Amino acid sequence: MPYPLNDTQRAMRQVIRDFCRNEVMPGAAERDRTGAFPAEIMRGLGELGAMGITVPDSCGGLGLDTQTQLLAIEEVARADAALASIYTAHLLALEVLVPYLNKEQKGRFIPDMASGKALGAFALTEPGSGSDIGGMDTVARRDGDAWVVSGSKTFISNAADAGTTVLFAKTDPAAGFRGISAFVLSRGTPGVSFSEPQEKLGIRSAPTHTVYFDGARVTDDRVIGELGTGGKMALSALNRARIDIAAMANGIAQRALELAVEYAAARVQFGHPIRDFQAIQLMLGQMDAELEAARLTAWWAAAEKDSGADLRRAGSIAKWVATENCGAIVDLAVQVHGGAGYMRESEIERLYRDARILRIFEGTSQIQLLGIAATLAATFDRSGEVV
Repeated sequence: MPYPLNDTQRAMRQVIRDFCRNEVMPGAAERDRTGAFPAEIMRGLGELGAMGITVPDSCGGLGLDTQTQLLAIEEVARADAALASIYTAHLLALEVLVPYLNKEQKGRFIPDMASGKALGAFALTEPGSGSDIGGMDTVARRDGDAWVVSGSKTFISNAADAGTTVLFAKTDPAAGFRGISAFVLSRGTPGVSFSEPQEKLGIRSAPTHTVYFDGARVTDDRVIGELGTGGKMALSALNRARIDIAAMANGIAQRALELAVEYAAARVQFGHPIRDFQAIQLMLGQMDAELEAARLTAWWAAAEKDSGADLRRAGSIAKWVATENCGAIVDLAVQVHGGAGYMRESEIERLYRDARILRIFEGTSQIQLLGIAATLAATFDRSGEVV
């Protein structure tokens, strides 16, 4: 990496790297084939402290910085993108719970998540609303001392396996975005059911489900923050979590570059390894440059996050740069492999499928660009000079 790591960061990266080399990478292809959920591996990450890297130590986490978390995510994604998707979905739920739960709620819900005993899920997207969260149809109506939830969510990562789910529903349907509230649900809540795992192009062992709420009762002690502020919570959490998706993209891109370099050294044409040919060198050079640019951008955004800065711009830039670059890098890696990279038994074929979702979930690339453009007015003063 083109920047210094402190001793804690180096140690954490090495611990996660060794775990991934020994426990994650060997079974990744088989999990992709079968769609098997890697429950034991997730527990192993929890035992390493990886499930709560930035969670304060008062809540059972490690209390470390976001840059350390990015190192862990990148190592996991390098070994298995599907596992990284499960991991980042868990971290997304924590981006709501850590800042917005009250003290009693934090003690009740966060320690088990930080230790890996409870997996997190983030239930926001609906069949009719994605980026337009104000258009959600799921409602929570007051009934005595509880809220009764009706509706459905879709494409929800970790849904059926989560011990703790952050749910967004309208408590004031007439208020649109300002009528959204957030709740925390535990596994086994009556009135909650799930579809079968949805069939996907990639990240196949990271199951997503449609979640159905049929009169599920949620008591007041599970309301997160103030009623009507759930929309703001969701957008704030997504701004912060987009940096994690950047790290996931960088991990996939790192593996693609490694595979391309190895193949270019081993594949011989016209009596020479193909790495000797300028056409291959140009592709490898582009891959390396795009990966390091994406890493630096993610590292900058992580520092912005830990400084308390507004992340609408930095989070979107980090995600857009890393995910777009990852798509280009993986595509070039397939090109370096030629026909071999198109075959199902090739690892690069799996990376090609896994990488495609990154430009869609947690805000499409186009949504990121719109968000970046919306912040430009705050970046320049009236004279046109950079503020």
